[in-house]
Amino acid sequence: MKLRGLVTFAMAAQVVVTAALLLASYAVTGTAGPRGFGMAQLIALTASGGVAVLLAHLCTRAIETSQAKRAAAQLADRAKAIAEGAQMAQAVIKTALDAFIQTDERGIVLEWSFQAEALTGWSRQEAIGADVVDLLVAEPLRAGFRQRMMRLLPELSDTPIGIRFEVSLLHRNGDAILIEASSTALLLGGRTIINNFVKDITQKRAAEEQLIQAQKMEAVGQLTGGIAHEFNNMLTVITGTIEILADAVKDNPPLATITKLISEAADRGAALTSSLLSFARKQALQPTEIDVNELLEELAKLLLATFDKKIEITTKLDGKVWLAFADRGQLSSALLNLAINARDAMLDGGRLTLTTRNVVFGVREALAVGAGYAGDYVEIEIADTGTGIPQAILERIFDPFFSTKEVGKGTGLGLSMVFGFAKQSGGGIKVASQEGSGTVFTIYLPKAEASTLRPAGFDDRKVVGGRETILCVEDDHDVRHYVTVQLESLGYKVIPAANATEALAISAEGTPFDLLFTDIVMTGGMNGRELAEQMVAARPSLRVLFTSGYAYDSLHAQGRATMGAPLLRKPYRKAELARMLRRSLDTAVDAVGDPIPTPYSVQADVEGFLRRQAAEDDGTTRSRK
Repeated sequence: MKLRGLVTFAMAAQVVVTAALLLASYAVTGTAGPRGFGMAQLIALTASGGVAVLLAHLCTRAIETSQAKRAAAQLADRAKAIAEGAQMAQAVIKTALDAFIQTDERGIVLEWSFQAEALTGWSRQEAIGADVVDLLVAEPLRAGFRQRMMRLLPELSDTPIGIRFEVSLLHRNGDAILIEASSTALLLGGRTIINNFVKDITQKRAAEEQLIQAQKMEAVGQLTGGIAHEFNNMLTVITGTIEILADAVKDNPPLATITKLISEAADRGAALTSSLLSFARKQALQPTEIDVNELLEELAKLLLATFDKKIEITTKLDGKVWLAFADRGQLSSALLNLAINARDAMLDGGRLTLTTRNVVFGVREALAVGAGYAGDYVEIEIADTGTGIPQAILERIFDPFFSTKEVGKGTGLGLSMVFGFAKQSGGGIKVASQEGSGTVFTIYLPKAEASTLRPAGFDDRKVVGGRETILCVEDDHDVRHYVTVQLESLGYKVIPAANATEALAISAEGTPFDLLFTDIVMTGGMNGRELAEQMVAARPSLRVLFTSGYAYDSLHAQGRATMGAPLLRKPYRKAELARMLRRSLDTAVDAVGDPIPTPYSVQADVEGFLRRQAAEDDGTTRSRK
């Protein structure tokens, strides 16, 4: 019963008892009214007072009991809340991603979570009661670390929200770990308790440094690409004019020797700028038919000359392997990257095996290796007998910036670039490895389609000109003048233009021309790709030939109308210019610019089969002899 109800009941009971006793006294004495008040009424009031005292005592006992129960319940609730709070705090500490370390003001460890064990290598049993500085700081640095802790303690006590800082600590096995700590101070029982949540940021910091390095390399690449572009313009003039000089002095041996030296130096310069652009990754893929056996034989020769003699290099090349369709330079870089990784895994020597074979994939097999579609593929396998890759990291080796090498010995981009090349080529890559037994990387590249048939007697080196009119758009004055001279020497009529604006004005005047030969990267607000798009939109049957020494960005922004237009890379020789012009002009197209299919002939296939059959028969005859 509640307190208010109990008091009300006691008062009502007192009134009832008093009235009953008075009535009883009047009934016994037979008197009523004021004059009738006597001993009987006095006894009745005394009895009523006694009842009142009894009721008051009972109420007091009930109230005290109620209050005691309420206090006990409150204490129980408070104890339960404290216990639940402690359990919640322990649950938070146990399930937190960060390690929890609790110390007193002297650095003595009071609490050490499971995550702290994993982070530092010290067990809870070993850490409790120990000096945290002795556990986690290298001995030469301990005195200085303790001084910094003492200076930090007043600041920590005055900052309710705590402080956050980074510091390098020492793992139990001796490895350095970079941690980020969030610390707060709590005053309990006259002593200061310091709570620390700690997380390992070693890998995060390494990734940030790798990202900064990659950004630096990207900036260097942009600069390198721009420089290479300017060099290509100069080399275009040099390599072209030296041909003219060589032709003029061919009957003078001393001068001919000098021109040959100049030409060879120009070729080395062209190779250097090509390497610079490759380093800057500013060259678009140029897939062609590749004899992978020939490429691997060249790679094997290079590796034999450069690798340690303790590493044996063997080849298992399928003599009937198909031609692959990929960028030869990028494939060479990818294979060399894998070979170098294999060498690094065989410091004590071993065997590197290069293998080729043909494979035919169904849908399921193609999906398993990440290939683009079911069909015919050329398989290239690079196997080593090195240390192998741990299974724990095998799935991460293609991730950008992931590397197991020491800092400064790898960017973590090599395998990701190989992976990207294989995927961009329409193929795939897989890896199999076992610690202590070596690693096998397998690249799958799409089979090349049948080559375009060439007429009998075709000679790549033959310079063929024409009588067509060419609109030549080039913003570099020297290059434009050189190209004009070379085109006219090939028999073409040339209309030069310094930029896209001049070219559009010439076209708007109705001046007839058969082919647009334009640089891609130009000043003036419109590049060559945009110029070609605009002209082809007005004249769908217009032939287009692009040229550039730095065409990555524009090639990746190409429009639909000029998709597939050939590109002549700077620097180029007169023969290359002539060949690309005829390739562009001789392709049959209809009025809307679509290529007209040429009749298919099996003559080349028949001739090839007969040659192979004759060679096999000849080999059989010799063996019998």
